[in-house]
Amino acid sequence: MSIDQKNFDLALRLIELSSHLQYNYCFRDTLYDKELEDALKEISEVILDPETIEPEKGTVLFYDYFGYDNRGLTQQYLRALKRLNKRIILVFESKNRHYKNEAILSEIENYSNKSVYYLEGNNRIEYCKNLLSIISAEKPEHILMHLIPWDTIAYMAFNRVKGIKRYQINLTDHTFWLGVDIIDVNIEFRSFGLNLSEQLRNIPDYKNRILPYYPILSKSEFQGFDFDTAGKKIIFSGSSFHKILDNQLTFFETIHKMLKLDDHLIFVLAGSGNRNAIDEFIVKNNLQNRIFLIGDRYDLYEVMKKADYYIATFPLTGGLMAQIAAMAGLPVFAYIHPESLYNDLNDLFYKSPNFKNIDNLDTLVHEFSITHNNGNQPKEQEESMINEEEFAMALNEIFYGKNPMKFLEKRQNVVNSYKQYNMLMIESENLYNPVFQSTLNRFLSHQEKCKMVPGFKRNYFKKLFRENKVQFLKALYHHLKGK
Repeated sequence: MSIDQKNFDLALRLIELSSHLQYNYCFRDTLYDKELEDALKEISEVILDPETIEPEKGTVLFYDYFGYDNRGLTQQYLRALKRLNKRIILVFESKNRHYKNEAILSEIENYSNKSVYYLEGNNRIEYCKNLLSIISAEKPEHILMHLIPWDTIAYMAFNRVKGIKRYQINLTDHTFWLGVDIIDVNIEFRSFGLNLSEQLRNIPDYKNRILPYYPILSKSEFQGFDFDTAGKKIIFSGSSFHKILDNQLTFFETIHKMLKLDDHLIFVLAGSGNRNAIDEFIVKNNLQNRIFLIGDRYDLYEVMKKADYYIATFPLTGGLMAQIAAMAGLPVFAYIHPESLYNDLNDLFYKSPNFKNIDNLDTLVHEFSITHNNGNQPKEQEESMINEEEFAMALNEIFYGKNPMKFLEKRQNVVNSYKQYNMLMIESENLYNPVFQSTLNRFLSHQEKCKMVPGFKRNYFKKLFRENKVQFLKALYHHLKGK
């Protein structure tokens, strides 16, 4: 209806809201939403003229929605493009960002064959037209898409260009994202994502490639700890807190079992999120001097160099963190339940015959105890991963239509793991990390929520009546007057 009324701003916000909700709660039996993608095509065909590009050979446009230092894969791809002597057109979604991108910019600071853009405009449509004008001016041969899952701006612009090959860098392989219909080549970092794309996104196998990544090591100096580590052995982990909070707090119960093995063991956790359940667990088990939360850290590599062991997070894991730990010489313990293939890290450590997933928590604790009792010896595990040069060479082959990492492709059914992941996301919303309301607030005004969200108006008035009866009467008056 919004599209028919040419209310494109509302239509785009509703598409982003729907995508955001599907990203957080994959409640459907597919990861492809044809209705949303068709709606974006329809809007783009109304507001944008088609562009047929005669590409400049060797020019690559890297569209980076995030622009977030040491997160995602921006720096890995920029380093590869430099090694390949490509002209780099780096485009950020917005200059108004709350996080740092100094490290990203420093990657190409002294690289002369580049241009850097920030999209300009007052709304989504103006941003979109600005992106299309950059493409028209720079005439890239390839577009690398480093997209947020609900990116409507990039979708519409990239939908209207012809003559350029478009590559999706699939960061969030485990959940929903927009963009299936604008992909010419889909770059996965492991087989799990490839299987999801083929089985639930309907991306044909000839479009899919695997290109594992390597970690970018922060150059920040060690910022210290605010607790005593003398004579202690440090078990370390890090993530957004929702990745380690399930109904039974299984991750922390397992850490607790490890701490019982030796009074000199402590657990240090980096990351952020709702920590209420974690704090309650610490107090309940009298672990105030054994478990320490240190927040988000830019000096992660240096922190890990002070640690002795790394426990990959679960029920949801993080690949880059495990790789940084391996680079710091830590033994990595990774628990992968048979129905949680979204945690499988083997493809990121494909060169190592010794890296293994542990499929039982008792075995995880046992393996840890053996390593601890034998005296952990630091190991250099850099050779277990793809390196910077190999990454660049493989990307170049992908540009030429080849499939250099085909040997990593393992076809297996991932539907049960997908369903398990969805259950965890709903559990997280209900128990630890509610984001539904803030998501609605991000995309819809109060009046729009009253009109569109079932029960919102009733719940709003009930809450207002409980908390502020004078304000309730004023709101009710305005509602009855139609204001």
